[in-house]
Amino acid sequence: MRESVVQRQLQAYNDKNIDLFMGCYSEDVKIYDFPNTLTIEGQEAMRERYHKLFESYPNMLATVDKRIFHGKYVIDHEEITGRLEGAIIEAVAMYEIKDDLITKVWFLKGDK
Repeated sequence: MRESVVQRQLQAYNDKNIDLFMGCYSEDVKIYDFPNTLTIEGQEAMRERYHKLFESYPNMLATVDKRIFHGKYVIDHEEITGRLEGAIIEAVAMYEIKDDLITKVWFLKGDK
């Protein structure tokens, strides 16, 4: 169950399908820059931010080269292309899963 929701949101992200993407998240989702800087709270704010992101970067693509499962958490090491000219954005995303929905996300970012 936990893998499916994280994989579904990754596929929806890559497809730029905002409705399927948002369907993977709880209504009261919280997104943080690691460790505790709250950057997005709730579906409405998240939908607005990601809708703009999808429109601004139609060639954006995230790939996962490592996925770790630990209890109710899924941790992905991601590489994102298509946002900065020729650059690869490297990120670690930690997802908290409850009832097959993502309730919290923490991002640890860095450039490669």
